[in-house]
Amino acid sequence: MKIALVCPYDFSRPGGVKSHIVSLSKHLAMIGHQVKIIAPNINANLVEEKNVHFFGRNRSVNIGGTKIDVNIALGDEKKSLKSFLKEEAFDIIHYHTIWNPLLPFQVLKHSKTKQIATFHDTPKSEFVGDWIMPTVARGIFTFLDQIISVSKSQSGYISRFSKRKIHIIPNGIDLEEIASIAPKKNDRDDDFFQLFFMGRLEPRKGVMHALQAFNQLKKRFPKMKLVIVGDGDGRTEVEKYIADHSLTDVELLGFVDEATKYRLLKESEIYVAPALYGESFGIVLLESMAVGTPIAGYANSGYKNVITDQMMEGFAEPGNLDQLVSCIEKLIPSVKRESLSKHGLQEVKKYDWAEVSKEVNEVYSK
Repeated sequence: MKIALVCPYDFSRPGGVKSHIVSLSKHLAMIGHQVKIIAPNINANLVEEKNVHFFGRNRSVNIGGTKIDVNIALGDEKKSLKSFLKEEAFDIIHYHTIWNPLLPFQVLKHSKTKQIATFHDTPKSEFVGDWIMPTVARGIFTFLDQIISVSKSQSGYISRFSKRKIHIIPNGIDLEEIASIAPKKNDRDDDFFQLFFMGRLEPRKGVMHALQAFNQLKKRFPKMKLVIVGDGDGRTEVEKYIADHSLTDVELLGFVDEATKYRLLKESEIYVAPALYGESFGIVLLESMAVGTPIAGYANSGYKNVITDQMMEGFAEPGNLDQLVSCIEKLIPSVKRESLSKHGLQEVKKYDWAEVSKEVNEVYSK
């Protein structure tokens, strides 16, 4: 079949939805489908993937503690989008985070084929979640032939707006690709105990909780350091906290490429995942498990889709900083980390894209 995957976000920027689309595209092609990706025309020259087609412009706005991309194709770009959809004559158009305005709505309006949507996110604010999304969702659902959610917690939210069947298909992870780019062993040349944080520098991702926990632990464990990957509007607050508390051994690396990300994960003793809310699944947890790095963090509703009973001792109630510090401290002994590492490497296999893509293909077949 000819399939289009629609991404509403800047495709040059790292993110869970982008990773999902890239890996799904790869594995659908391996099954035998022809796949093209539609994305907003932002930093197209920085995108390495060859099957991406760009339409529309972007603005980012802050809503509910996170950034929302607003994209729209106007004028000649709108005409180009309509022509592209007509010429390609896709058998299926598969939207990801379809309620992110406005490009997906434009594709939906001008497409006459089968429409499928995967819902990745849970709204981060009461205003968006209780007022805007319900209105948008009820309108969108009438146009969709099949509906997919990445988790039980996310499907619990969207099921309020429709009695339609929702297929729960988890996020996947490309274990073969990770094995090819992740280092085979930890070659770090220092003897520090390394904590690792990765995510947008914004309140809900909990970077300040990671810093505050590190500040407490550093006093008891001087040979500890914290590596932070990611960027965002909260960077100034992060830098100010580091300066105000005279924190040493904190590295702010900004955005990094995939190979560097997995190298840092592999080198770290513990991955710290203190997201407070608004998570629908927990792809970052899978990435850490895939290289055998134990995790300590907050057990938000999204992460609970991934956390097993054995992993739970590393997770605190969201927002409880003292519990988070205690959870990290529990994982410092090497015997505990070795056990969790082996468990994660085994558990993550069920999320391999080689298997998850088959579930998506079954929905297409319907």
